[in-house]
Amino acid sequence: MLIVERSKLRKNFVQIPNDLVFDERLSALARMVLIQMLTQRPGWQTNAAKLWESADRHRGAQAESKRAFRRAFQELEAAGYMTRAKTRVPKGQPNGGDFVTILTVHDTPQSGSP
Repeated sequence: MLIVERSKLRKNFVQIPNDLVFDERLSALARMVLIQMLTQRPGWQTNAAKLWESADRHRGAQAESKRAFRRAFQELEAAGYMTRAKTRVPKGQPNGGDFVTILTVHDTPQSGSP
């Protein structure tokens, strides 16, 4: 038997769709990576390598591998929770003219996903 006790949340919480939490297409790591990204402020930037570096810094040998974080990003993209777009940085801005990849995360799969 499992007993679940929930606290009454008043601040510092995020609402996550149940479909995301129970999406069996995603590994547990992919779900947690997505949840972590969804809780961040607008404009926050990261990638798989940065998330792995943070995990390695905080948990050392217990951290998931860099490859596992890259796989999590691939899972999220394949399931439609993450979209990728390449764009050029406008001239006159730092790194102007360079191409950058914009990753956008969504709390529900976007159309065109399996």
